[in-house]
Amino acid sequence: MLRRLLSRPARAPSRPCSTRALLYYQSDRVPCSLTSTGLVGTCRDAQGSDGEFFGVDPQPAETPIASARGRPFSLDANGFCRLDDPLEHICYYDNTAVLDSYYAHCEATVARHTGAARVLAFDHNVRSRRRKQAAARLSGEGANAVQEPLVSYGVHNDYTLTSAARRVEQLARPLSTNDTLRARADMPPPIVPAEVEPLLRGRWCFINVWRNVSPEPVQQLPLALCDAATVSNDDLVVFEIRYADRVGENYFARRSERHRWWYFPLLTRDECVLIKCWDSRGASFAGRLEQMRGWPPPDAASAVPATFSLHTGFVDPLSSADAPDRESIEVRLIAFFS
Repeated sequence: MLRRLLSRPARAPSRPCSTRALLYYQSDRVPCSLTSTGLVGTCRDAQGSDGEFFGVDPQPAETPIASARGRPFSLDANGFCRLDDPLEHICYYDNTAVLDSYYAHCEATVARHTGAARVLAFDHNVRSRRRKQAAARLSGEGANAVQEPLVSYGVHNDYTLTSAARRVEQLARPLSTNDTLRARADMPPPIVPAEVEPLLRGRWCFINVWRNVSPEPVQQLPLALCDAATVSNDDLVVFEIRYADRVGENYFARRSERHRWWYFPLLTRDECVLIKCWDSRGASFAGRLEQMRGWPPPDAASAVPATFSLHTGFVDPLSSADAPDRESIEVRLIAFFS
């Protein structure tokens, strides 16, 4: 029987409404790009850990980060939002429990909030600096290593113009080495191959469900989110992630005075943050995929302002040195709209 971790929701103590912290951007030495140059990236192993980066030049920049609590941020306008989302907590370090229980919860949460006709959870990471330093792994079949919160990794988004559509196509192929879902014995691809083109021609979004998994509110290494309305395509740098069996891409970013950064201080585990990581109807890339594939352009009226939200962890100078280690999980999902 799964060990249940039940408690009353943690009450978040009061906190100043803003902070200043170092965020890691790419310098002007790294060429901006919307598609891959092959010059910037890393290799990632089967347990989800990165090797040495190449072609990067991260530079810290002191940046104001304001509290987003009480503000009406939304996925479609800004690329992120916070939800009250209490549940019966599982052991999030148990890979089987996450796959069998928490994935379904995240799918239901995203479907309910967005109105998507179909939502599929397909991947996740659990993060803890202390456990990463101890080389901890999740328990259960096919489990990945625990990862640390991404701070010096830098300001990024999880998909690009190229890799977002490619990931949909990959989800229609037999599961392989780097697929988290491979832990489910004999599981077929989550998408039927014949569905791929019709789905890509419609509206679809990659969304991360981010949650604190500790009974204590997050103080160390919180998550910063950039308002999508303040990001230009000219700020972006393609970063390749070379797996054994596929190539993924993130967008890194150069610093811009236009960027506006936000965070949710002292997140409890009965809240979650939804991060939009790609929207096929996002205005900043509207019609690009269709143009690349020779398809008719989408209806201009279907565009929404936010394609994605850049994000990163950061060292908050307001956190005490003896604050509890941040422990968090992000589950990656794709939502399809009818």
